[in-house]
Amino acid sequence: MTLHSDHSLRVVIDATDLQAGQTGERALEQRITPTESRITLRSLRAGEAWTHDGGKLLEVLVVRGHLTLNGEALGTGSYARQAPGVPASFQATEASMVYLNERTPSEHETDSYALRGDALDWRQGMVPGLKVTSLHQGLTKHTALVRWAPETRFNPHTHVGGEEILVLAGVFRDEHGSYPAGTWIRSPHLSNHRPFTGPEGATILVKVGHLDVP
Repeated sequence: MTLHSDHSLRVVIDATDLQAGQTGERALEQRITPTESRITLRSLRAGEAWTHDGGKLLEVLVVRGHLTLNGEALGTGSYARQAPGVPASFQATEASMVYLNERTPSEHETDSYALRGDALDWRQGMVPGLKVTSLHQGLTKHTALVRWAPETRFNPHTHVGGEEILVLAGVFRDEHGSYPAGTWIRSPHLSNHRPFTGPEGATILVKVGHLDVP
């Protein structure tokens, strides 16, 4: 299966039904080459449990709700990163939604950690109205959460190595469209846009520099 595996294409996936509380799973990306990966959004019932065997790198973002990771409680906005070779056991302590990115890493990965959503370090972004908290910094890759105040405009920019966005709250916008909470957007290498928010503001998960570069 190669669901949305061509990284030269811009992809927008509507998972607003899961964000609104519907149970189920939505596959966002699955590919075999150049590195194997699977990205999903999963809505969980209270008490639902699952395990990760540690065969690949695993990223987890708690979009809403609460769960435990190897016994550690993680609430909304929490982020966990499990290095290859590190198994994990999860259980939802209430109805929850999680972002899961399981893949063979393109960079050497040895660190496993979890960041609690209520203890993140938010800092001023590049323009007024933005607050940013870094979740992971690699050699060429960066993962962060970004809070956009209402009526915030960012500079036009180009994505070297592409960009992936999951809208967590509010409505994210650019010249291509409007994206409510639950929307996943993947923009390819050397794509460009002018993002902004309207009266709702927005909170997004953003990953940059991680897509295939010819």
